[in-house]
Amino acid sequence: MIKKINLTNEIDAFNNNGFVIFDKFLLEENIEVLKNRFNDLFDGKFENTIEPDEWNWKKNLSDPSATRQICNVWKSDNLIRKIVCNETIGLIASKLMEWQGARLVQDNILWKPSGGKTLGYHQDSSYIDWIVPQTMISCWMSLDQTSQKIGTLEFVTGSHKWGLSPPTVNFHSPDDYRRELINFAKDNNKELNITYVEVPPGGASFHHGYTWHGSGINKTSLNRRAIVSHCIPSNAKFHSTNIGGTGKIYKRYKKLNTNEMDESFFPILWNKEGYQTFN
Repeated sequence: MIKKINLTNEIDAFNNNGFVIFDKFLLEENIEVLKNRFNDLFDGKFENTIEPDEWNWKKNLSDPSATRQICNVWKSDNLIRKIVCNETIGLIASKLMEWQGARLVQDNILWKPSGGKTLGYHQDSSYIDWIVPQTMISCWMSLDQTSQKIGTLEFVTGSHKWGLSPPTVNFHSPDDYRRELINFAKDNNKELNITYVEVPPGGASFHHGYTWHGSGINKTSLNRRAIVSHCIPSNAKFHSTNIGGTGKIYKRYKKLNTNEMDESFFPILWNKEGYQTFN
């Protein structure tokens, strides 16, 4: 499913920039299969007859120009599970973040069609204040050739060192998708150096949960499809009181009288003992 990656200079690049980009990550033979699977998933056809936790775009109901998103598809589709719960993602995430192991907190499948709208700049970790420690890393895997014109993912270089801000107010399809970023940079005297993730089909990036990122309008006639695996430390726990951010959805999986996270809902991808939920 995924190429074996030997990290060399990537760790230093990640520490300096807050992200690292791979031109080759997903195995080529899986890409067309995954593209076809997107059609069924966004039509509401789920292999395991289990609906995902979040379904932000529905056919014939939602704005056709909006960027389409479904969250936690791994529960609904075995092929997506094999991708987002892959051991290689957990291993890379752990090495980049200096964790003892990594587990999945959420996945996304994203489809930005021709003319597809923006995604406001934000920091992923802002939305997991219901987790201790409040930290994460995300692996973004593209199924299409990406470019600035197609509305690819954008990172602000070094912004993972700026600290954590409150969640972005205008997240989905804002007219000015950089407004909150620009306001933050102005208020805090920060310089903006933006990198566009321009990779061939099967390319990927990893970014720190504090890294500011977003995406612009798809100005081409092409599709931009991606799969995202959001990881947290394998020893992360539920916050004892907070239910903000996405906790309003995902704290439903908290067991009575314990803050431990159940791997049935937050699977372990890799840990130093060599364990993973799905072999």
